[in-house]
Amino acid sequence: MSVSSASSKSVLNPVARHIARVAARLFATQGYDATSVREIVEGAGVTKPTLYYHFRSKEGLAKALVSVPLSDLVEQLRQIVTTERDPVRCLEQVFEAQFAFCREDPDRSRFLYALIFGPPGSEAAHDLEPCKEDLGRWTEAAIHRLADAGIIRRERVDACLTMCRGLIVITTLNFLYGEKPLGQNVAQALLHDLLKGFDDRQSNQGME
Repeated sequence: MSVSSASSKSVLNPVARHIARVAARLFATQGYDATSVREIVEGAGVTKPTLYYHFRSKEGLAKALVSVPLSDLVEQLRQIVTTERDPVRCLEQVFEAQFAFCREDPDRSRFLYALIFGPPGSEAAHDLEPCKEDLGRWTEAAIHRLADAGIIRRERVDACLTMCRGLIVITTLNFLYGEKPLGQNVAQALLHDLLKGFDDRQSNQGME
């Protein structure tokens, strides 16, 4: 199965999935540009024709690792924001979806962060830009739903968005590089603490 026929890494056959996991680990530790196809196939114990059959190229492999799964994540966030009726639960699910993405394949996420924070100009990093923008847009949309419900003031949407992005990044980095747990209760706990400072319903009750 080639990358062009796969909707995400999760549907790759076992051989392709094994190659992708080895590549993710090498890309995360050595860097994308510094990792050769030879190192990938030697690490995976396959031949170059096998890699090219499944992914066509090193660039196709990187796309299967990051761009395609991120597109799936964006679609998941879209569905959450447009279907979950409770705005607080909506934002919690947005957090959890991004944490689950990291738990699913930590090496893939380390590679993703290496691209985001690495030197600009890489083709692989350039391919990420549309997905990064879409992830941010749906996270922001979830926060606007809090404002629409009167949970936060509209003028605080940008501040809340900054806090949410920071919490997501710091929490995932602590998991990926600091070996801190990232259980399914983390999103709920973070959002609970965050809204203590932003929830206008609590502050209004205190003034009564």
